Amino acid sequence: MLRVINCIAFAHDFALVALAAVICAVGAAVSVHLLKKVFVTASTARFAWGFIGAIAAGSTIWCTHYVAMLAFEPGVPVAYDFGPTLLSLFVAIVGCVAAYGIAGERFAYAAPVGGVVFGLAISAMHYTGMTAFSTRAVMVWNMNYVVASVVLAVLLGVLAFYLTQRMRGIRRIVEGAGVMVLAIVSLHFTGMAALEITPLAASATEVTTAEARDMIAIAVAGVCLLVLGTGAVAYFLDNQVRAFATLRFRHLAESAVDGMAVVRGNQILGANSEFARMVKMSKADIVGKSAETFIDQVGQYQEGKLSAADLKRADGTCLPVELAVQTEQVSDDGQPLTILALRDISQRLAQEEKISFLAQYDSLTGLRNRASFLENTQSILEWAGKESCYAVIAIDLDRFKEINDMYGHAAGDKVLVKTGQRLKETLAAHQFAARIGGDEFVVFSEIEHQDDAIHLAERLERELGQNIEHEGVVLKSPASFGVALYPEDGRQINTLLNNADLAMYRAKTSDDQQICLYDKGMDDSIRKRRQLVDELRLGIQTDQLVLHYQVQMNVPDETVAGYEALVRWHHPEKGLMPPMTFIPLAEQTGLIGMLGEWVLRKACEEAAGWPSKLPVSVNLSPAQLTAPNFAEQVQDILLESGLPPERLELEVTESSFISDQKKAISVLQKLKDMGIAISVDDFGTGYSSLAMLRAFPFDKIKLDKSLIDDIDNNQRSKGVFRAVLSLGDALSVPILAEGVENKEQLSFLLEHGCHLVQGFYYGKPQRYEMLSPQKETPVKVVGIKG
Repeated sequence: MLRVINCIAFAHDFALVALAAVICAVGAAVSVHLLKKVFVTASTARFAWGFIGAIAAGSTIWCTHYVAMLAFEPGVPVAYDFGPTLLSLFVAIVGCVAAYGIAGERFAYAAPVGGVVFGLAISAMHYTGMTAFSTRAVMVWNMNYVVASVVLAVLLGVLAFYLTQRMRGIRRIVEGAGVMVLAIVSLHFTGMAALEITPLAASATEVTTAEARDMIAIAVAGVCLLVLGTGAVAYFLDNQVRAFATLRFRHLAESAVDGMAVVRGNQILGANSEFARMVKMSKADIVGKSAETFIDQVGQYQEGKLSAADLKRADGTCLPVELAVQTEQVSDDGQPLTILALRDISQRLAQEEKISFLAQYDSLTGLRNRASFLENTQSILEWAGKESCYAVIAIDLDRFKEINDMYGHAAGDKVLVKTGQRLKETLAAHQFAARIGGDEFVVFSEIEHQDDAIHLAERLERELGQNIEHEGVVLKSPASFGVALYPEDGRQINTLLNNADLAMYRAKTSDDQQICLYDKGMDDSIRKRRQLVDELRLGIQTDQLVLHYQVQMNVPDETVAGYEALVRWHHPEKGLMPPMTFIPLAEQTGLIGMLGEWVLRKACEEAAGWPSKLPVSVNLSPAQLTAPNFAEQVQDILLESGLPPERLELEVTESSFISDQKKAISVLQKLKDMGIAISVDDFGTGYSSLAMLRAFPFDKIKLDKSLIDDIDNNQRSKGVFRAVLSLGDALSVPILAEGVENKEQLSFLLEHGCHLVQGFYYGKPQRYEMLSPQKETPVKVVGIKG
């Protein structure tokens, strides 16, 4: 040890030693930083950093050694051969390339092995460089010091690489660089202490002068610092790029719609505003917390793959998220950073849940829909035991269409919602309901006896029959009930539902029953009736209907005043069917609106093509008159057909005024304002006809056939007829007598001044083109009657 100290203290120029120390310290700092890049870079870029670092480290070793050699003063003139000197530089750089390359590999002891190679590189460079040392003296090497110098270089090299790999912050950087300096310096000075020099006669040509020595030292130092500066600049520029990338990452993170957090180890270093919103905390409070504060076992999620997770929030709730985990090497502390990207999927899950709900439940009432009801009940029936009994109760709301037509769809929806609510409140846990159509509901219940089903239906009848308030109006829509029982009325849910529906339909058409049990014998006729309804609907859609026309005559000159349109049905199997077989059915089932529109449209289209330009009369049902936008519909039909409004006459009955007189008068006035004639049909058959005449200025009064049938021999009928004629004269409204079938009736009508007649006396209803040629005079005429 004393020998090494003496070598440093008495055999070296302190100025050059100080220069060598500066070169070594600066070089070691740069080399350690570049070595750290090798350790923390995950990509193949670590090989580039290893090469640059190896150049810096090799240059540091060589320059430190060469300047220190120039500082060596053995007491005899010395010189340095160029070849070995250059070779020593090559050995230093190649050795460091190998050391850095090995250290950058990803096996368990790569760093210590790289440190060993680094120590050997220092040793190989030093002793190769010593072969360039030339002097007129005898040089003897002390092998103990040689071995000691190599051992020191290797051990300190291993320690330097170990510390560099694990260093964090400035302290560890200083430690790593300091040990690297020790490795270089200890090798040099221990190795120099191993050399013993015995002077011989000097040769002036072999002596390096002090001035030349100093210039060489400065030049070597300059070259070394240039190389080290290049490495330092590369390191600095890379850090700047990384700093910019980090800054850019933060900017993008803040502007991202996803929540993002950066985690080192298990500690959160930072988070963006969206992440803070998601967890309901401030960004400052998030920093420093464990990642598992928010996501359980965050380390179990596969990197680069979207995973579903629950994000724990400050208020104790959990937010469903999609989580992506990505590990990035963006720090120089050797520990990778993990980026957590989270997307709030609560709205998407809610939407999916809503879609799933809508697939099984009715959105308006919250009850099961038809598909869900069938699926669940069929599953129950498939597992039913031999002793099991169930009831299927079909429910149809009475007067629902009337509520819709009179008060609008909002009122109808209110009735449906309230019905669904009352069903849910009334039913027990083993019972459930579904909405299977517009105003059609069904209840499924396990029962013990038939009486249980009847009692349940009675309870439902009481609940659904209660009033419903809507915008100051009291709505009432009682229901009809049909009950089918498992297993006697069917073993399949579709069969049970159909049979319950048939029983319900029987209750609906009954005057004194709201609840009916399925009865095969009684309900077969209803089944046929419903089949006929389906066929009628198809017949309307496929133009199986035709119009026949009955002439309306102006007497006594017997000129045609117009024609009344009357509908017939060409059934594909049953032939031509009269209106009395299907019009009442259409009125009971709600098809009358579709049928009435077809008749009106067809009558206008055909009348527009008549050469006579006479008017046509069409009967309106009460359902048509109270339908929304009916007046606009009539106007559209006239425009499409090209029939002038003054050639159309619409007939209404007093039943049109009973349900909602105010609305009926409003619609009729709109039609009259268009130029359409309005007549009252079947006058004399009801109790409110006079009120109708007072409420609206009709263009014509049509006397019902029942008043004409026995007018030639019944004094009371004659008296009623004379009174009506007087009423027409008083109101200045023409009277048309229907049902004129013989000459006696016609003579009586003419005698009392009735000049408009209609009936079989002038011919039965036929297709227009088959009517007998008549003398036609433009007057006015009219529907869906038979």
